Order: sequence, then structure tokens, then C-alpha cells
Amino acid sequence: MNGDRPLRAGFLMDQIAGHITSYRNMRPLIDDDPTIDASWFEIEYARPGGAIEVWSQRLRAIPPYVTGVTRGTVELRRGLRAGPFDVLFTNCSVASLSSRPFRHTPTLLHLDSTPVQIDRMPSYPSPHDIKPVAALKRSMSSRLFRSAAAVHAWSNWARRSFIDDYGVEADRVIVNPPGIDTALWQRPSPLTATNDSVRVLFVGADFERKGGSMLLDWHRRQDPARITLVIATRDEVPSTAGVEVHRGLSPNSPELRKLFHGADLFALPSAGECFGIATVEAMAAGLPVIASDAGGSADIIDDGVNGAIVRAGDQSSLDAALDHLSSSGDARVTFGAASAVRARQLFDVHTTAARTIESLHSIAGSRPALRST
Repeated sequence: MNGDRPLRAGFLMDQIAGHITSYRNMRPLIDDDPTIDASWFEIEYARPGGAIEVWSQRLRAIPPYVTGVTRGTVELRRGLRAGPFDVLFTNCSVASLSSRPFRHTPTLLHLDSTPVQIDRMPSYPSPHDIKPVAALKRSMSSRLFRSAAAVHAWSNWARRSFIDDYGVEADRVIVNPPGIDTALWQRPSPLTATNDSVRVLFVGADFERKGGSMLLDWHRRQDPARITLVIATRDEVPSTAGVEVHRGLSPNSPELRKLFHGADLFALPSAGECFGIATVEAMAAGLPVIASDAGGSADIIDDGVNGAIVRAGDQSSLDAALDHLSSSGDARVTFGAASAVRARQLFDVHTTAARTIESLHSIAGSRPALRST
């Protein structure tokens, strides 16, 4: 509390990829906390029919990336003007373009990666800036990160980059992954050890980057009557013998949870990945999991205990893990039980949201501007 009143907190939330799921999971618990007076601002990067988008289409020469950054910046600044706030919380990728308010109001950043890490992943479609522009962007990001009162990194992989690449003091960077409602995802019936019919689940909006084609390559060498590959994606993927494709499923929806609860094994062999919330959801659903070593996977999977970590882009490594777990029902049951325990211990949203609330109270009244150099 700030005196006798709740802490006024402005939440500026990116509406992209896994950040949407993280936001939706966290918000109800923040809103229910009497010590926080939360104002929420959803930062979109496209608004159909908006003035920015209309002018971009008319001029045609403006790259979509620039239009998106402009829209995000406008949305962010609109939220910041709604203050004043005692503290700010943001995961916005454009926050470095409006960093002054974050240097004057105690701010908690919650990020899955740093710009340097994204640039190092060739599978991400990030623009290749000329050296002066790249240097300016890095300087702006460094200023934002170093002036924040605290940084919650989604993984140890991200934490190391904040410290090593941007010079943030180690004691201001803690690991606080995105939480999920593990009770919501809990499997209604136990995983069985049968090998007569095995359903392998893939969930990834960006089918190619998430490694979907590698799973199709493996599945072509399997008996489609025994192994079904279940794909949930936004992209157009043809359904063939033994391949089910589901599109348009919303985060946390009953339809999506039904796919997890009906699966025997989960695989996400991403070429580029910062975290992988779908892997955590699969664990909460009691599934053995296979994921690539991209990004923060090492924080999610205990290799050889609840699943396997394979080399990103290595088909033979993926094939070996899939062959083993798709043919060993006993291993799947053992790994799946370990997954459920690990999800409850490390990734339950009640724990991660409580950590967020504690940090917001901890930073209230601090002087972030003094650390902006």
C-alpha cells in the first residue's frame, strides 16, 4: 500500500504472440489484489481502418514494420498519458522509443528476450538495420533496461543477456516466467501407456519457425494408422493421412485444451524461440514434452526427466527423441507425471503473479532516473 490507498499501477501490455497469453493469465489475479489499483492498456501493432494504417496503405512506400512500430508507439504513449502512476509494468517491445516516462516512474519490465537475442536468431523476420541505426536502437534499449527499477526475465537465458549485453545490475534482474493456470490445464484422465494409437501434438502460430515442417518430415516415415500428428496453427497446412490440422483456436479455449488432453506427446522443435508457453501448458496437461534448445527451453524442460531438449534445426536429433517417446508408453507416462509436477512448482500463475505484485510494491518510491546512465 502507498499510505492508506492501493498502489496505482499502469500496465502497458504488448498484444503479440505469447505476451497475449501471459497478460490474460496474469490480469485477473492482479485485478483481484486489493493492494493494487491497476489500469490496463493493450498495445496493438495494427488497427484495421486506423489513420496510421490508412495513410500507410495510401503511401505504399512505408514498410509494414514501420507502420507497426508507429502504431505501437502511439498506443503506448496514450497509455502513459493516462497517469500519473506510482509504478509502471510493461513488456512492450517499443518501450525504448518512449523511455523517458519509464526513467521517471519506477518501472518493472517483464520480457522474454532482448533485442540482441532476437537479432541472433536468423529464423525471426526482424529487419536488418544499417550499423548507425542498429547502434542507436541498442543504445535506446540499454537506457531503458538500465533505468528500470527491476527486470523480470522469463528465463535464465534472457536474464544473462540483460546483464552481459546491456549492463543491467545482476541484483535487479530476476527470473519470473509467464504463469499459467495449472488447474485449468490439468488432465481430466490419466495418460495411458498404450502404443497402439499415439497422438503427437504441435501448437505454434508460426508453423515454419516453430518447427512444424520437421514434424511433418518425421511423420511421413511413420505408420499413419498408429501415429496421428495433431497440428494447431494459424498457417495453412494441408491435412493428410494421419495429420489433423486445427486453425483459429484461442488461448486457453476449451477447444485448445481438449487437444492437449487428448494427446500423448507434445513437440515444439522451434528454429527460433524465446520461451514457449505452449510447452508449459503441455506439461500442466501431464504430457511428456520435446522442444529445441532455442531460447529459454532449458528452464522449462528437465532433459531426461519430463521430456527431451533437441538441437534446433537438427532433424536426426528430433527424430530420435520422437521415435523413443512415441514407441515407449511407459516412458511417456513417467515423463508426463514429472511434467505435471514441474508445471505446478515452477509455472503456476498464482506464484508468478504474486512475485509480480511483490516486486511492484518493492520498487514503489524508488528513483529510477538516478540509474539512467
